[in-house]
Amino acid sequence: MMKTSTFFILFFMMTTMAHALDLRRWGPDLDAVQEDLDLIQKEAHWSLSTIDFQFNKSDKNTVSVVCENNRILLDVKSQDNERIPTLYHGILHLGFLFPHPRIQISPSIEKAQTQCGKTFEWRPAFKNRGFHLHTLHPSEFMEGFLEGKTQIAIDTVRWHVRNRQNIMDLSLVRGDWDIRQNYLKAPFALAKSLGMSRGVALGIIFSQQRSFKLLSMKRVLAHLSTQGSILRNLQDLKNEVDIDFINLECGSSEFTSVNYEKNLAWINLITSEAKKVGIKVFTKVHVSTNQKDKKYGNFNFLPQYASDDLGLLPHSVMFYSLYDKNVPMYGNKDFSHILKFMLEQKDKKETWYYPETSYWVYMDIDVPLLLTDYLGSRALDMKNLYKEGIKGQINFTTGQEAGYWLFDWTLTLNNDLDSNFDPQSGLKLLGEDQKTWKNILDFQTKYFKDEQLIAVLSFSNVMDELMPDQRIHQRNTIKELSENTLLREDEILRLTRALAEIPSTESVKNEELKIMLDVTHLRIRHALANRLALRFAKKSIERNKLIDEAFAYRTTALGLMARIKKDFNRYPETNIFSRQKNSTSYNFGYLWQAVSLTNWEREEQMVKRDHYSAFFMNHVDLLRVAF
Repeated sequence: MMKTSTFFILFFMMTTMAHALDLRRWGPDLDAVQEDLDLIQKEAHWSLSTIDFQFNKSDKNTVSVVCENNRILLDVKSQDNERIPTLYHGILHLGFLFPHPRIQISPSIEKAQTQCGKTFEWRPAFKNRGFHLHTLHPSEFMEGFLEGKTQIAIDTVRWHVRNRQNIMDLSLVRGDWDIRQNYLKAPFALAKSLGMSRGVALGIIFSQQRSFKLLSMKRVLAHLSTQGSILRNLQDLKNEVDIDFINLECGSSEFTSVNYEKNLAWINLITSEAKKVGIKVFTKVHVSTNQKDKKYGNFNFLPQYASDDLGLLPHSVMFYSLYDKNVPMYGNKDFSHILKFMLEQKDKKETWYYPETSYWVYMDIDVPLLLTDYLGSRALDMKNLYKEGIKGQINFTTGQEAGYWLFDWTLTLNNDLDSNFDPQSGLKLLGEDQKTWKNILDFQTKYFKDEQLIAVLSFSNVMDELMPDQRIHQRNTIKELSENTLLREDEILRLTRALAEIPSTESVKNEELKIMLDVTHLRIRHALANRLALRFAKKSIERNKLIDEAFAYRTTALGLMARIKKDFNRYPETNIFSRQKNSTSYNFGYLWQAVSLTNWEREEQMVKRDHYSAFFMNHVDLLRVAF
């Protein structure tokens, strides 16, 4: 895998090791902080000497705005671990907003000076807060951190810090490691200098989506010794990537387990060895089902039997809340078992909640649908988990384009207790009309979630179509609708009711968000036309007319998505809107399906040709994804 070297070099003093169970923290590099403030002032067209800062220790985290002539001093009094977030709390109160890594909204100096003489307290909901960048998906994050477009990675780190986040990790992929690990050095060094803890996500034997792993499947199947291989790969990982924690995948995929006893031994070995050099190990706790053992129970909950030094990342998927009553994903009724497990473990092991603001696999950003329930669900979870005493949250994000920056940014804002966990906290700062957006949020919750139109508007993947008992999301496939009148007519009725109540987007001020909402509403019309067409015989005049209607909706949506690509492509140096080879299992960027509407066309063609094969117009290489 990488060059061999001596096993972990112990570089911490024993006093440091006494606190090895806590996530390692770094003090800020004052020059790095000043450089970032200079970049902010330059973007705002301010003089670089306008804002200054100073740090002092305090039990509370406060920042006072002290003004003299045309200079603004941010006087920070805080706990050591909150110095940087408290400083940027002051920057935000001056009127600076950072909704996206490449969007800065700046106040005038005169507006900022209206805060002179005020003191603001920073009260974070979670001690540890940040994002898992899912670089197993072909996103701007993948190209920035793993393919050498380093400015993207630098901008992403700065976005975290400016929004008061203090943890970040990303997925490692297999192949060309000697080159790829060099790409991580600059952004990880910047994150460290700005006080962030950095991690990487990898597997023990996890083979899905080209994930980096510590063990080969061949070695395990051949019953060869595994301990030496794990130790060598851990050694090389630590020598070549400066990290503070590891986010560990335990199964061979998120749906398949491995031997329970062996897995426990591997987890404990990794946790013990990483602890020697101050690296914390966490394991992801999946929501997948049908992995049970008579002795240990649910495979996903196996880490509860591991070392107390191990941390836990209980996961939820898509736009569902831990408190939703109907969550038909991965064979679940709801996520109450994840909530129960989290609350049982929070006082035994370091436990962070691991939700999502984008899922990507035929469900949201790649359809594309702008799913506003990400706002409400994440706010509800954060509000309740804060009350329950959960200390951390690391949020899974595929990418932030096509309007999905709104969901990530709002989550950062709601880490501030002064936000009152408001789903519209970001929209309010953007100057959006609250009543307009309340109507939009209420509409989507009613129809997309409560009436389960999400299963109709999103698309089945190959797993859904080949293995109906193991569907990622419970749904009726187009083939099933063609064969079952009752199922089809039920979907038509729900779509028709939703169509009659589509809220107006006329008052939405942000053009990008308005376009994405309009595309979302066009998908309702498109899905309805295709299902109405199934009422009629193949090649009949009635069916062809309705397919033409669906085509017209798709054509309109294609024009809107062309505007997204033209006017809101903030990463022109990437191929995220195109077909392309990359480091992941996918031969296209994560927005190629969104901008080309390939799945809309596939649904039309299935109905037109009365052809429903799982492999018809399928753009995913199943072997690459699985292995």
